[in-house]
Amino acid sequence: MLEVEKLDVSYGGIQAVRGLSLHVRKGEVVSLIGSNGAGKTTTLNAICGVIPSRGSIRYNGKEINGLPTHKIVKEGIVMVPEGRRVFPKLTVANNLLMGAYSRKISKSILQQETDFVYHLFPRLAERKNQLAGTMSGGEQQMLAIGRALMADPKLLILDEPSMGLAPIVVKDIFKTIREIKERGMTILLVEQNASMALSVADRCYVLENGEIRFNDTADNLRKQDIVKKAYLGA
Repeated sequence: MLEVEKLDVSYGGIQAVRGLSLHVRKGEVVSLIGSNGAGKTTTLNAICGVIPSRGSIRYNGKEINGLPTHKIVKEGIVMVPEGRRVFPKLTVANNLLMGAYSRKISKSILQQETDFVYHLFPRLAERKNQLAGTMSGGEQQMLAIGRALMADPKLLILDEPSMGLAPIVVKDIFKTIREIKERGMTILLVEQNASMALSVADRCYVLENGEIRFNDTADNLRKQDIVKKAYLGA
């Protein structure tokens, strides 16, 4: 579904990503892990057209590098950004509606999809009339994922969904990611919590200093001593 080849991204004179290649098959969950500053978020922003890059980015065989972000969203790639970035002065319900703003669908389908999000995140249903800015970090993360799902993504990109959240909330978030996966959603996940990322992923890429150092199945990477020592606290 997604093929990235020889991706290069620079900020001024600093090359943040160099020669990066990865792929995501339909129905897979693929994780990209690495330390702070490794280039994970930069890679996602390049895929989504937020920042310029060199190299090839193909989605369902179509070259999308150079397309504006809103057109990439219409192609079916939707990202939940690092830091959640909900609309703080809008209610939960209106944040969800914003996720579907570019789609031409009937009110009945819109209601069905809103109900699905409330099924995934019952807490959002309880707070649908609450301003998003008054919610906890975990609730805002649920809302950010729900808003992305309202855009009907074919490829869902999650950037650090566990950042700043309590461990019990992280478990809830990843439980939902597993449920979305079981429904056939294709997911590209950037996550600093390597243990959680590997627990939900089919395959994983390990990024260091802007380059892919390892890539393998999640099960195989969990067994590698260097990965266990560097990323899993062994």
